[in-house]
Amino acid sequence: MLVLIAALLMQDVVSVKAGLVNHVQGRANIAEMDTARVDRPIRTGNDGYVEILLRPGSFLRLGENSEAVIDDADIAKVKLTVTEGPAVIEVVEISSDFPITVTTGNLTTKISSSGIFRFEDGTATVLEGKLKTADARLTYEKGWQLFFKDNYRARKVGKIQVSSLDVYSQSRSEQIARANYSLATSMSGSSSYGVNDLWLFSPNFGMYTFIPHGGFRSPYGYQYYGLSQRNVVGRSRDNSYVGVSPGTSGNSGTSNPTTPRDNGNSNSGGGGGTASAPAPAANTPSGERSTPATYVESKSTPVGATVP
Repeated sequence: MLVLIAALLMQDVVSVKAGLVNHVQGRANIAEMDTARVDRPIRTGNDGYVEILLRPGSFLRLGENSEAVIDDADIAKVKLTVTEGPAVIEVVEISSDFPITVTTGNLTTKISSSGIFRFEDGTATVLEGKLKTADARLTYEKGWQLFFKDNYRARKVGKIQVSSLDVYSQSRSEQIARANYSLATSMSGSSSYGVNDLWLFSPNFGMYTFIPHGGFRSPYGYQYYGLSQRNVVGRSRDNSYVGVSPGTSGNSGTSNPTTPRDNGNSNSGGGGGTASAPAPAANTPSGERSTPATYVESKSTPVGATVP
């Protein structure tokens, strides 16, 4: 009976909040395994990089001299603001019913599909996937950069130069996929797990990894493996639990978790996969911006957008 009561009490401390710091490199005002507080800025120095877990399958990564604030940490309605410098959000898997709202400058957007998105100085660039405007009327695809001036406006970017943050983001995606593979294979056949996406701590890698309810590929092309039966979530270093996501749908796949995919989604089922992003070179110089392009100044529906 005592064991049953303890188990029920532990279920009550399941986290449903975004903001766990999964990795810090260089200088930052927050440490690994801290939890970023709502309305408290997360800052990096001139050599700093930070990875924040938003909801299972979604990662916020800040580059050098950057600042972001989590406005709402509830994983059913995650909201954040990039107030300074570059930020990349990678989404491996997400339900369109629970989008992530991101603001930078005067621009507010919603992420409701897998992809890679860069935010900086009032602009959002779609590196992979699709990005919606805040009112969900317009959808921008890969290769478009948008901003807000009296209305949503967009420009088609040329070849996007890879920055040090892009290198960091892909490197982290690969490491998390490795941790997923290590943990998922060691737990294969377990009957003690349920059907929700979750974060689980990998002792071998010293970080949390994404465990989906089914197989997924990241936008970078790395494979994430799920477990067939789950009903608990992972315990963190402070003995708390890191949470489950709102309802989602999955796809499957079986390739090497550390080998990026070269073309489109070969998996079956809903949600999940997109084509892989261009692979950054490790020696890419820091702080480079995308190739200059001409803004579309029309106040009508921006070129490149689609209306659902």
